[in-house]
Amino acid sequence: MLGVVASEEAVEAEKFKDIKQEVYRLIVRYLRIEGKPTEADADFKESNISHLVFSILSPIVEGFMLRSERPSLRLRTDKEIVSKDGETGGTEEFVVVDRITYKEERFILIVESNQSSLGQALKQCLLALKDMGDNNGDGSKVYGFVTTGKSWQMIEYDGKSFRMTEEMIVLFPTMDRNSKRWIEHYSVVVDCIYFALSHGGIVANEVVAQR
Repeated sequence: MLGVVASEEAVEAEKFKDIKQEVYRLIVRYLRIEGKPTEADADFKESNISHLVFSILSPIVEGFMLRSERPSLRLRTDKEIVSKDGETGGTEEFVVVDRITYKEERFILIVESNQSSLGQALKQCLLALKDMGDNNGDGSKVYGFVTTGKSWQMIEYDGKSFRMTEEMIVLFPTMDRNSKRWIEHYSVVVDCIYFALSHGGIVANEVVAQR
């Protein structure tokens, strides 16, 4: 799955190189202010990871909106996703939706964080993706990301099955002094989120029409 993302986004690498530079800048600022996300720090909370996630997500979502035909995208926090049977599926920390009308929206992607492990965040993410796909109701793909702050993993759900990438690392000890290394070797999560924004909540014939 990473290969698909890499081949498609490599063509447009220069187009959002500035987005990667801004993501890098915000991560470094976060690390200086809040420190590296680690369970070894007794004062480190889930909210600290949420701050890092927002630092990564916000410039990508904004950059995508400015470059695409989807200016109606919105990044929501603590959004409740209700399953088709009317029961609450849960509240997700970060959700990107496409506002079709004032009362109608399509789900694009979610991010679920856990300071301990990706596995603990994965179960809730899979359940939420199922509810998102059911709510869209049009066969469009939806995407999820689970993260500990340092490690990320991307999940794709097409209404029938799930596909997952390998683990992606976004932090390394000396990254505040080496932007080139981060952009070349640690920024694949930017490509994956951009890919998800490009394809999430869109049925196949709409993707073709937009190209």
